[in-house]
Amino acid sequence: FVKKWGQERFEQAYGRHGITSIWGWGPESGILPCPIYLRHCVLAAEKAGPVAHASFLDDSYLVDRKTTIREYLRIKPEIMEMLPPPSLMQRYNG
Repeated sequence: FVKKWGQERFEQAYGRHGITSIWGWGPESGILPCPIYLRHCVLAAEKAGPVAHASFLDDSYLVDRKTTIREYLRIKPEIMEMLPPPSLMQRYNG
């Protein structure tokens, strides 16, 4: 966020409320998105149109702050083939 929008914008939007990090996880944590939820988010962005879809893939990063969602899905293409569990099928199936 800061790299793209600047520290001043971050402070205005978040810092003034005592928020020092958007995620709260450091780059070294290695935390990864839940595959089924990530698939759901990609499908939702796709439905929002090509600009939103490209923005989600190229402007959203893993916790390492380097790997875009597009790059991550190139490494893990099986994520887009995963199906949600039956209890979430209707909600998370695009």
